[in-house]
Amino acid sequence: MENNNSLHFEHTPYHNIFIKDRKSIELTGVKKIESFDSYEFLIETSLGYLNIVGSDLTLVRLDQEQNEVSIKGNIDGMNYVSDKKKTHQKDKMFNKLLK
Repeated sequence: MENNNSLHFEHTPYHNIFIKDRKSIELTGVKKIESFDSYEFLIETSLGYLNIVGSDLTLVRLDQEQNEVSIKGNIDGMNYVSDKKKTHQKDKMFNKLLK
């Protein structure tokens, strides 16, 4: 999931999440997209880092003026993380166990 290109947004005081049928998700209060691929998005929001996991994930809409992002695909889960580096380490260990 390493992606050196990150997208930065202006700061916004609010953050909302709208999920539709586990097939699309709309986010407000996005500060930047840290990294993404078809299996995972790591997004910095006004309330912390949000990790979205699934399959066939695609960035559909990016509105830097409104600090909004839309993603479509099969959404399996999401969670807020206090330290984005710890998330990647846990994922790597978990993936090794599944192999």
